[in-house]
This record gives sequence, structure tokens and C-alpha cells, in this order.
Amino acid sequence: MPTGRIKYYNFDKGFGFIAQDSSDADVFLHSSAIKQPEYEELRVGQRVKYSVVEGEKGLVAQNVEVLLTPTERRWLRQGKAIIPRGYAGFPGQNQGPLVADESASTSDYKTHKSEPIRDSRNRDVAVPPSKPTSKPRNPPASTKDRSDTQDRQEQSSKQLSFGDLYILKQINFETSMFFALYNAIQLPATVLEMTLSSLTLNSNGKEQQIAKTDVKYCYKDFDAEKVQAAITIDEAVKAQGLTQLPPDTQPCEIDTEAVRNARKNGSAIEITLREGEIFRGTVDWVSPYEIKLILENGAKVVIFRPAVYNLSVD
Repeated sequence: MPTGRIKYYNFDKGFGFIAQDSSDADVFLHSSAIKQPEYEELRVGQRVKYSVVEGEKGLVAQNVEVLLTPTERRWLRQGKAIIPRGYAGFPGQNQGPLVADESASTSDYKTHKSEPIRDSRNRDVAVPPSKPTSKPRNPPASTKDRSDTQDRQEQSSKQLSFGDLYILKQINFETSMFFALYNAIQLPATVLEMTLSSLTLNSNGKEQQIAKTDVKYCYKDFDAEKVQAAITIDEAVKAQGLTQLPPDTQPCEIDTEAVRNARKNGSAIEITLREGEIFRGTVDWVSPYEIKLILENGAKVVIFRPAVYNLSVD
């Protein structure tokens, strides 16, 4: 049977299109052709296999089977909706374009506790809630300003950060990764689930929940050799014996705007972590909780901001 990915899907109207792996011709998909009734909420990018017939207006999919990952099958057995229809940001489901939000501050992650998340059918869902938005320090000067600010905050609450999108992608593809923890631990794992404050990892068949504040950086396994080769050590910082930030402690002050400008200008930045590791490269993206660097040797690494000791921009 041919395979492909969901290119577009309108949940309310029950139809969409499949982009085929072996052809440029899209295939029309109707909800009645889906063989798994328990999988109610298709999302753009979901892999499927199917048979094809010639319809009056073109190719039509039949006997569509959603190709679930082992993690997704587990979520379904637990009665979770993998991607709830009410969760903002997934294109093709009447929710607008997928947008990454950089407006929240790192402190938002500290004050927002992870709680069970449910969809409109009162089922647990296997993705994180939208991050709370930062409140403006100074009150708006006028009613119009207040209205504009509220509109921006309401829009931002429906958005995902680049960091969220990155982790969700790795969950979907079950990417083999390494997570660098304190005390020089390099944990090989795939990501199973994510909340605002933690990651659930599968490391060598053992499931464990790791607080995001325990993670210094992460990278895909195929970049492992290059990442390790790129690291230098600041011995003075290492000698301080710093570990995870204690609860309610503010992380290193990072000029996010300067980092964004460095990304736009292609300028290099240098990041020193609390245990002395030094990374140097250009910025791929920046989010409230992470910074993704393209290192000078081409490897890519995602650095968690609470682990940063110092950051400088060329």
C-alpha cells in the first residue's frame, strides 16, 4: 500500500488531502475512509498508508490507516487525545497558522505548575498547555492600548514557542537524542511526553521524568561526535562547582533582544554553562526557555536557559 503524510485536514468537515511519498499528486481523503475510528483527530504531518482509486475529480484514498508510533499507541490506550482539536497552532484544522511565541519570560515556567490537561471531551491530552503570557511592566496609557495589549496576550496564549515545536517534533518522530544533565551525565533517550516544567524520557527502555532545570542542553544522536568535539571548558567556572539553579532562583540575565538581533545578523554568540562548558555558534532560534545554536562545525545543540552562566554576542 502507498504511504504519505496528511497535507491538510478539516476536522469539522471531515475531509482533507494526503501528500504521497511516491508521487506529486495529492490524494483526497474523507473521514469515512479512515479504518481506525478511535483515532478521531488527524493532524497535519501524520503518516498514513492507504489504497487509491480514481474518483470523478481525481485520486481518492480508501482504507486509510494511521501509522501510529509506539508512544502514540500508548497514549491512545490511556484514552488520551494525541493532539486535541482545541489546542491552537496546528494548521489545516481551522486554527490558523502554526506560530512560535517568544513573548513569555523564563520566570513564567517557574510559576506555572504542571497540571492534568483535558480536551473538549474531558480526555487527558498528550501535549503541553499553552504558556502563560508575560504581563507588561507598565500599564497601558490608554483604553486602546489596553485593548491592543489584551488582544496580543490572548493571541499569545494560543501560540507555541520554538522550543515547544522542537520537542513535539522529536516526540512525533521518536528521535534518538542525548540530554546533558549535571555532573557530566550524557543521557541517551527519546522524548515521550512534555509539560512546561519537565520531560518524560525513554532511556534504554526505562521511562523517567526529568525536570527541565536539570537539563543543560540536548542534541540529536547523529550530532554527538561533533557536539563533544566543539565543547571547550572554562576552568574557572567549572571550579565553582555550580549545579542546578535552586528553586525560586533567577537564572542568568540574558538579553533576548540582543540574541534575536544576532540571529538576524548572523553574528556568533558564545554561551558558557554553569559547569563550565563553552559553546560558540550562530543562533537558529530563541524561545523563552531554550536557545538553539548551530555550532561552528555544523552540529546543532539546544541549550536550556537556566543552565547558562554567561552569554556574549560578537
